[in-house]
Amino acid sequence: MGFVVDKVSEDSFYENLLLGLSKVLERSPCISNISLRRFPGIRQIDIRAWEHNNSVILPEDLRAFYSSTNGFCYTYDFSYDYSTGDNASPLVRQGSIRINGLNEMVRVYGYETKNVAQMEQYGKNFVLVLSRESKVFELATVDGFAKIVLVYVNSYSIPSIWLYSSPMTFNYLADDFTTYFRMCIAHLGIPCWQYIVSREGLPEWSREIFQLIAPGVLSEDRNLVEYPKYSHQDDVNKIDPNIFVIQTNSAATTDRSATLQTTQQAKVKDKKSRVLPKRVVSGKSVKK
Repeated sequence: MGFVVDKVSEDSFYENLLLGLSKVLERSPCISNISLRRFPGIRQIDIRAWEHNNSVILPEDLRAFYSSTNGFCYTYDFSYDYSTGDNASPLVRQGSIRINGLNEMVRVYGYETKNVAQMEQYGKNFVLVLSRESKVFELATVDGFAKIVLVYVNSYSIPSIWLYSSPMTFNYLADDFTTYFRMCIAHLGIPCWQYIVSREGLPEWSREIFQLIAPGVLSEDRNLVEYPKYSHQDDVNKIDPNIFVIQTNSAATTDRSATLQTTQQAKVKDKKSRVLPKRVVSGKSVKK
């Protein structure tokens, strides 16, 4: 995904950037007031000045993005009541795709630090440990409790995108800005979709919006987000599945059946052995 405007109109640039999202949203009667704010790009000298002041280097995709548009703000209103009555005052949720301007991408503090910073991956789960050399910048806000942040494990590392929530926890979202922006579009900017990767999970009202305007997006088959699993063996009480297996009882039943069959056969054999001699003796006596 390229961000730099090169010999294309401004309308074409935003249309290509959003990948036809507006046309998808317009099909739903629950969506209204679709709005896009446009920002001019900033000069390379200003980008370098920001990098110098913060002692980091922006990745190429984010640098190209800010060269084309200094921030991004795409919003729409969602409401269950899409009637045209004037007296109605429905509950409105605002969907959005927002990216802070470069000057608003301020540094975030307040997280726990250790001596050595590192990012480790355990299956689909990522564990982030930051140090005093690490730097975190606010890329966007989700709600009053969480932010989308650009995380530098150290000043020379390539940054990644994380969800930073109020309990000072970091939840991995994407390796780079381009991937995160595509994820925003794939989830239609539905409010709080980023909570998919958190331990708390999606709010129920947000999940309902998905079911109404984007059914199937949350399906694991879509692979839009690698959903982490938070069920640990030490944290969850599990039922031993062996209690539902009746192998022992079946074996006992089989043994009892075999024993019973053997006993019956023995009785029949014993009965025959007792009857046959009498018939032979009786035959001999008749001949005499």
